[in-house]
Amino acid sequence: MKYFYPNYYKNFKCIADECPDSCCKDWDVVVDDKSQSFYETVGGEFGAKLKRLTAIDGDGDRIFVSKNGRCPFWNNEMLCDIYINLGEEHLCSTCKSFPRISQDYTYFTEYMLSFACPEAARLMLTHDEIFNFETSVTSDKKAGFDTGMMNFLLAARKITFDILNDLSVNFTERLRTCLAFNMKIQDIIDEEDFDIYKIPKIETSLAKSVKADSSFIFELHLKLDIMNQDWRNLLEETGKQARIQKISENFDREFTILSKYYIYRYYLTAIDSFDVISTIKRIVCAYTVIGHILSSDKKLTPKQRVLVMQRYSKEVEHSYENSEMLEKEFYCNPDFSGESLIKLL
Repeated sequence: MKYFYPNYYKNFKCIADECPDSCCKDWDVVVDDKSQSFYETVGGEFGAKLKRLTAIDGDGDRIFVSKNGRCPFWNNEMLCDIYINLGEEHLCSTCKSFPRISQDYTYFTEYMLSFACPEAARLMLTHDEIFNFETSVTSDKKAGFDTGMMNFLLAARKITFDILNDLSVNFTERLRTCLAFNMKIQDIIDEEDFDIYKIPKIETSLAKSVKADSSFIFELHLKLDIMNQDWRNLLEETGKQARIQKISENFDREFTILSKYYIYRYYLTAIDSFDVISTIKRIVCAYTVIGHILSSDKKLTPKQRVLVMQRYSKEVEHSYENSEMLEKEFYCNPDFSGESLIKLL
């Protein structure tokens, strides 16, 4: 088994009450069975509070009952009462692990941080990582997946990273090239022909943008499950300007890092979904929404720009329902076809 970590991964440390947002805010915290078993043994006033503020939600998950969008154990000093009263080892698995994410592919595991955490987002945006981890898998029926397909995906992902790492080209052009390249990769996956030697060459002479109106992407995001009203207001206001506004190239570095995060986190999940193109379309959506927000307000500080990117991740990435809606639109709505998005960029 091989284990891969970005260089910044082990530098992460929760900044607790200094955090400009919080994973204790807006989200329901799901409590795992092991933690719940321990919580049921806790006595006294705090044990009674644990029992009183735990419930089963509509999806059948055991959660802490939030109040005004806050975890009930997130106190007025912006610290965790469970951590204070029971110790870090008795945090539920969700709180103990976030924003750390792992993807286990049998022969290797990749670790990453989520952009939904402000401190993790800051670490990633201040430390550009080259993700071209070199690995391959051997043919093995016990792997639980097609090892030929995995090697094909690894090779295609490396080329995708190479496109994004070419800083001599502006980010929009690189994203268009990534989209065109992975449309061809998707065609090969659809045919279930995973010959690495059939991976196409990169095409850089693509049709130029014919329109600047990306408001339909904002319209889709307004249909998603939105937690924060300020975020909804920001989408509505920025969406109006997206009809005519161009995204500034001043943020190319940030978007290069964000797009590599998406590729690293989602690309290889195609081993189960047989879908790589949705990962690129997710990047197009994130680039469009965040890019127009950043371009609309030239007074945003670097810290505020980080929080815009972090907020997008928190609102969109960590919702199963939102991911399903995006993928449905990507598949059914002609505005989200690869050809249409290439012309849009």
